[in-house]
Amino acid sequence: MTVLAACSGGGKHHAAPTPSASATPPSTSPSPTATPLVATLDGRPTPRGQVVVIKVDNSPTARSLQTGFAHAPVVYQEVIEGDATRFAAVFVGRGSPEIGPIRSARDTDIELFAEYGAIVFGFSGANAHVLAHVDASPLIPVPQERYAAAYTLRGRRAEAFNFYTSTSRLIDAEPHRGVGVRDVGFRFGPQPTGGTVVTRDVTVAFNGASYVTFHYDRSRHGWALTQNGRAMQLADGSVVVPQNIIVQFVPVVRGRYSDVLGNNSPDTHSIGTGRAVVFRDGKRYDGMWKRPTRGVGTHFVAADGNDILLRPGGQTWVLLVPTSGSIH
Repeated sequence: MTVLAACSGGGKHHAAPTPSASATPPSTSPSPTATPLVATLDGRPTPRGQVVVIKVDNSPTARSLQTGFAHAPVVYQEVIEGDATRFAAVFVGRGSPEIGPIRSARDTDIELFAEYGAIVFGFSGANAHVLAHVDASPLIPVPQERYAAAYTLRGRRAEAFNFYTSTSRLIDAEPHRGVGVRDVGFRFGPQPTGGTVVTRDVTVAFNGASYVTFHYDRSRHGWALTQNGRAMQLADGSVVVPQNIIVQFVPVVRGRYSDVLGNNSPDTHSIGTGRAVVFRDGKRYDGMWKRPTRGVGTHFVAADGNDILLRPGGQTWVLLVPTSGSIH
């Protein structure tokens, strides 16, 4: 059993930060462009600024405390130990609201976010071995244990402290490092032909303990989400209604490490190919995901090999579901 390490050192740089655009909530439609955008996370022209990824708790006790990620351009949901799941919210530049409660990194994140490049990575409480792996990766770690000034503590629960942060504070910790948005494989555009109209709730089961249910909300042009039966209305009053939901079936295997309770931390593999289902504009599109190597983006393609276009201008939610999971 591996215990959590208390990390020391690190500190806040005092050099002037590089200018970047604010992480403002997306509009419902993109600005028109003459050519298709590829280096974009939401189908709109991308603001300048570092990409920031923040790990967010999704345990039952955390859900009433969650804030800040309803308008992140992209959110990933991944399996962790104990058949639970966790979020990784992707932002661009400064200006996000307070986000949290923050939780720990996983080896899964290193492989997953390699396609984004050297992103600023906010988290709290990683296993000592995983932290060493993150340090050795291209990611730019800004853990709470090293950069306490970048995080705010708002009490604690039995299993975790409630830390919150923002993109501005994480960028301030590493003002001259980090990359902007590059092509990670998403393609946006008009609604594809074909597809199947969704007329009822869709349930995606990660395993026997964790599942997500969603239905199409026509007035919001998005999908109203629930986590294990609880509607995703965050503590800050925002409602999570992504315009696109991608169900990406991935190999999830036993990892090398365990948490403090002895639960194995599984590893999710996001390189290769597999089944994918894309939901947008009230329809379902079945296809495949493809990512041949670590440094390239993930494409979601139809049977004809063409990218399944996502609805531009809003949030995309990616469910990294084990191949043993289900959708119905």
